[in-house]
This record gives sequence, structure tokens and C-alpha cells, in this order.
Amino acid sequence: MILNEGGNVFKTEEGPLTQRIPTKSVHPTIQFIEKITGLTFDEEDWLGTTGKKSDPDGSFEKNSSGDLDLNTDANKVSKEELIAKLTAWLKSQGVPEDEIMNKGRKFTGGWIHNAGDQVHFRAPIQSGEGYVQTDFMFTDNPDLQRGSKRGGTAQYSGKDRAILLSSIARGRGLKFSPKFGVVDPNNGDAVVAANWDEIAKVLLGPNAKEADTHTVESMIAKIKGDPNFEELIAPWKEAMEKEGKDVPTESLADKHLNRIKELTARIR
Repeated sequence: MILNEGGNVFKTEEGPLTQRIPTKSVHPTIQFIEKITGLTFDEEDWLGTTGKKSDPDGSFEKNSSGDLDLNTDANKVSKEELIAKLTAWLKSQGVPEDEIMNKGRKFTGGWIHNAGDQVHFRAPIQSGEGYVQTDFMFTDNPDLQRGSKRGGTAQYSGKDRAILLSSIARGRGLKFSPKFGVVDPNNGDAVVAANWDEIAKVLLGPNAKEADTHTVESMIAKIKGDPNFEELIAPWKEAMEKEGKDVPTESLADKHLNRIKELTARIR
């Protein structure tokens, strides 16, 4: 499962009913959501780039989020309980009961959409006008999901990172599942590693730690010395080249070393 920015679950024939939310409005809006649901979402539970986009260029695109992705612990609240809480608030605001839930393709102009492991909510943007799609992303393993759905860097998106995790796992004869962790496809998808310190060691090497999995750049640097490096990144490299993105083939240390060699050769 890969995060896609920009929700469009709620819409009518005239167009979408939700919009991007300015970064400055994310925190107050999540506080409002906490108030009506009784749940708590610390910043580490703001998945992907939710509330993290900030760019000095001042453009709205680079200082806003397409939707709010919230890490929701299924051990603390069920989908049914959450829907009941949201429904109660909507009724208190005078929303007719038959307009609360989306109904497949027949009616998409509601306020709540129940889908798979997620509950979508058309939340009022606080300190602003309009609504933002809020995705409550349910999981039995919140720590795993926090790491699975990290945002990206200036160069590589969260999607690029997810592709690299899958690419490395595949190169080691395994699979990466955002829901279960690293699994063994040759053993009925038995779980090999389900926490990020273990995942780091399995995918990146015995000396790797959770922090090494945070970005594409940190993962590439960690496995650069692996004799199977090219094989491990091959599927990811192909995907990046199709998108026209540069693919790092050297770690930062290698770049410095090669630069020193170049300068030394010139001196000689």
C-alpha cells in the first residue's frame, strides 16, 4: 500500500468536495478531529507528508497537504466505533442521516466513506474555509505503519522509498509488506521481521538500524558496499529512470573518496 496525496472520495457531479489543506491549518484541524473522536494523534502518527510540507518559495502546492493521513490503532478503536463517533457529531451539526455515509458509486457526496482498512472523513478545515479528506488508516501494528508510510525527501518521495524497500526485499528473496513487515514468499508469507530494527538488519545488513530505513538516500548509502548492490536496487532503479529521476550509484563516502582521487591525480 502506497500513500497517494490528494483525496477525492467525496465529490458530486460539480466536482470534489474536499481540497488541499495549508500546512499551518493541519495541527488545528487534527486537534478538532481529536476532540470529536476522543482519539489522540501525535505528530508521529501524521503519516506521509501530512503537516510536513514547508518550502520558502511560499507556493501553496509546496506548503500544503492533499489530505490528512492518520495512523489509527485498531487495538484502541474499531472502524465501527469511529464511524459511530463521527456520525454522532455530524447529526449534532444537523446533517441528515441519509447524507452521512457514501453509498458506493450511487452517492459520493457524503461525509464518511468506509473502505477496506480505512475510514475517510470530510473534515472541516480549521482556521480556514472548506473541507479536507481525512484518512483514518487502521492497523494492528502502529509502529510498523508509521515506518511504512514515511514521507520522502526533496529528491525522492515516500512512494520512491516504498519501491526501494520492495526492491531490496525482492533482491533478498523476500517481500516487503506495509501491513506485516518483511515476509517469506517461499514459506506462505511467514513474517520474517515486523519491527523496524529487525527490518533494517534483514534488508540493509546486520549493522543497520531503524534510522537507516528513513530515506532512499540512507538506504542506498547503507547497502552500497553489498556485493549484490546492483541486483538489490535494479527494480527501483528501473522505476526511477522511467520517472526521469537521477539514480545514486555512489554513497556519499564514495563520492568524497573519488573526488580525492581525482584531485590527487591532477596534482601528480
